[in-house]
Amino acid sequence: MNGRIQLQEAFKLALSMMLFYWLALSMDWDLPKFGALAIVIISLSTTGASLNKGFMRVAGTGLGALAGFVLLSWFSQSPLGMLLATAVYLVFTGYFLQTSRQGDIWFNAGFLAVAVWSSSYMKIDTAFDFATTRFLETAAGVLLFTIVSTLIWPRTSGAALQQLGQSVWSSLHELFTACRQQLVRGIEPEEIAGLRTRVAGEYQQLLVTLDAAYTDTPVVSKNKHAWEILRTNLRSFANAQALWLESIKSCHDLELATLLPGLDRALDILEQRLVRGKQLWDEQKTPEVEESASDTALLQPIALQLNQEAHASLPRIQQAALMNFIAQITTLDRTSRELLQTLRVLADIDPLNALDSHTADDPFKPSIWNPERLLKALFPAACWAAGYAFWYFINPPGGPAIPMMCAAFGLMMVMAPVPLVGLLLVLLLSMFVAVAPVYFFIMPTLDNGYGLLALIFVYTFVFGYLGGRSPVLKLGPIAMFVMMVDINNQQVYSFIALATAGLVMLMGVSIVLLVQRLLSPMHPEHVLLRSVQRFFRGAADIIAHYQPYSPRQQRRNRRRRKRDFENTILPVSAQIHKLEKSLDYNLFPDNTPDKVQQLVDNLQAVRLRLVSLEATYTEAEASPGDLMYELSGGDDTWRQRLVAILTRWSSLDLSGDDIQVWSEQSAFASDMERRLEQLQQDDELDKTDQRSLHNIFAFIGSAQSLLDSLKELDDSMRQLDLRQWSAARF
Repeated sequence: MNGRIQLQEAFKLALSMMLFYWLALSMDWDLPKFGALAIVIISLSTTGASLNKGFMRVAGTGLGALAGFVLLSWFSQSPLGMLLATAVYLVFTGYFLQTSRQGDIWFNAGFLAVAVWSSSYMKIDTAFDFATTRFLETAAGVLLFTIVSTLIWPRTSGAALQQLGQSVWSSLHELFTACRQQLVRGIEPEEIAGLRTRVAGEYQQLLVTLDAAYTDTPVVSKNKHAWEILRTNLRSFANAQALWLESIKSCHDLELATLLPGLDRALDILEQRLVRGKQLWDEQKTPEVEESASDTALLQPIALQLNQEAHASLPRIQQAALMNFIAQITTLDRTSRELLQTLRVLADIDPLNALDSHTADDPFKPSIWNPERLLKALFPAACWAAGYAFWYFINPPGGPAIPMMCAAFGLMMVMAPVPLVGLLLVLLLSMFVAVAPVYFFIMPTLDNGYGLLALIFVYTFVFGYLGGRSPVLKLGPIAMFVMMVDINNQQVYSFIALATAGLVMLMGVSIVLLVQRLLSPMHPEHVLLRSVQRFFRGAADIIAHYQPYSPRQQRRNRRRRKRDFENTILPVSAQIHKLEKSLDYNLFPDNTPDKVQQLVDNLQAVRLRLVSLEATYTEAEASPGDLMYELSGGDDTWRQRLVAILTRWSSLDLSGDDIQVWSEQSAFASDMERRLEQLQQDDELDKTDQRSLHNIFAFIGSAQSLLDSLKELDDSMRQLDLRQWSAARF
């Protein structure tokens, strides 16, 4: 954020706070601090982002107020009932906090239910007043900031969306270029890993910005259907690039220029689509763009010709690797055409119905149901219960505010894990360095409301401006000022109240840290190990259901594999990627960041190759006759071996003394060679059309690539000391 925008955003925040307090004090509202706090939290860089944040806060506040009132009305005379019912409710909100795109709704819903209880302290009459007042004043704060943000220097999310899109296109183009370099040189460029990480990060930012643009950018909201298709198309294209990259690794010793004479031309077309896509995204009205407005040639499928003579001279396994490579090029071709077609619709070149035949292929979506998420959702409930017990049996200063604070910090840790000790230091420093001097030495000297409003404006403007460089400098001092000072018409000044608030936060953080230490399953390294084990169990189950039987059995197996992908492989692989960043490497000196990163990268490679195996197997399974059964059935050695390996790994059994794991890799190749040769001798191959034969070869190539990835994964796991992660610690 540049200096001019920082000043503008700080001014809008300060003006909103001043106007809100003027309105609240003029109308003698009871709880103006909650409306002011809403203003601080939703004051984001664009109007759309603020509106989305505001909507989620109001919706969460309403839901939490209702839940808190219901819980209190049912269990007002039962402390134990209140404890258990609220704990169950926090598990519920903590779970959907992790799965929903509107996570803030569930955070506020969980926190406010506890806040209603804390404020009323088992008094049902005050609970209703508190809940309704907080909801209405929160809504008033959101509405007021929305008006100010819309009328004064409005900043829509459309410009941010445009800028992010340019970054995404540039990154995708760079990644494609790097993949071509690997194809030519035979070695993976160092920048590929960083580019893949950058593409993933920019894509997630694009999704958040797109949601905001739906709110404040009419040209985006009116084409929401096309933008949602683009969202899926971008993900599909990025996945296709990743799968193509993995297939390249299996073709490093093949003369692709001889085997595929038109490969360079095909790759040129793919690159031209990326260039054309960036032009459409940028909406450049140049003569070159207008001349290519039809994009007829670019929207045609790529016809990749195979040198049959050179192909027939290859060993069967190399033929399979080549067919897998062609299959991934085909997928890349299809997803890039779908992406280009969608961009043409967004550029108003084609009508919306042009997308009917270009619906993005997204066969698997991660399921929202995940046992690790459920286990994590237990954390805020445990923090609440511990804080409740501490307050109930010891009755320290702060009273019921302690379990409320424990629940808030517990939900915060579920939503976005933060170093609690660092957060506590920021809050305490804000309280006693920024807030206390104003509270005790400046505010008592003010003799009228205008001076107070001027103070609110200046204080908010200063820290709002500093917050443009670091959000902590805005949220910490301003939020603590709003909550600790508690400005109203009956203003009081109490050092005891301020010190008690600091003590409550200290006790709340201490209890949460203690719960975190006692709950060993919550430690990142333990969650990582369990996630890896679930990944292997899911992979073993997928491999076990590659069984070509009757059509009915095929459909049943396909549904089972789909469930495994949705419930295990896809969500777990994403979770593993996040967990790697949460590990405390100081506790595990043998498991260095480089080794862990290699493990995560290899797990992602296995995930991609499982997806590739599923796609190629589905195509090969549709082959006529019994060829697929003859190839994959019989003694079923390859499948049984893989299942056995993955099952052992799911128990973290890496002992290779009794089972020579990777001698089985060559055994798989030998089995496939033998079976194909036998089928050829029996003239079975001649009875199969060329397309079906290519599909079968692609499946074999995918299976071989999966074995290669598993070998690399095995090597990376043996470099780690998994026993360090599995050990219990306090």
